[in-house]
Amino acid sequence: MSWLGRDGLPSQLLADDERWSALRRCLTDDGLDLRVRVAGGLVLLYGQIPTRIVELTTSDLGVDRRGERTLRLRDRPVLLPPALAALTTELTSRPDRRRRGAPSSTTPDWLFPGLRPGAHLDSGRLALLLRTAGIPVRPARGAALVALATDLPAPVLADLLGLSIAAAVRWSALAARDNAEYLAARAEHPPH
Repeated sequence: MSWLGRDGLPSQLLADDERWSALRRCLTDDGLDLRVRVAGGLVLLYGQIPTRIVELTTSDLGVDRRGERTLRLRDRPVLLPPALAALTTELTSRPDRRRRGAPSSTTPDWLFPGLRPGAHLDSGRLALLLRTAGIPVRPARGAALVALATDLPAPVLADLLGLSIAAAVRWSALAARDNAEYLAARAEHPPH
């Protein structure tokens, strides 16, 4: 196992300008499959992997106290930027989604329903759709995680995205994050 986890470091991280360009395309290109636009946004902003993305349900979507759309990636909701929030709303309200995999009382209402009733989209199929649209999952995910690790302390990153603390620490090390400020603030203001 490499020091960056089971999958190791992607052979090449997307450069920031490539990442932002791909994200802009996901958020604005009506010619892209809506599933690709939403999933691409989740990979490029939050470093999510296709196996986790396809397991998201409509109950993972929410609204915070200010009325802004959120998505629960693990135990805590993350704020969705307005453009991505609008795309997820569009995705959940598509008429063809009801025909595909209508949930029963025992099956979740998948955000990305598959062709079989009650099943979510296959993660391999989603990864192929993303690659075909020009979004290389591993380099895009790695770039997103490095960007997040630059701004967030490893414990927060782990908690927010559902990473192991060890993986979050490795991404922080790659981003050369210094957690001294965070640790000092936690010592000064411990959680209640």
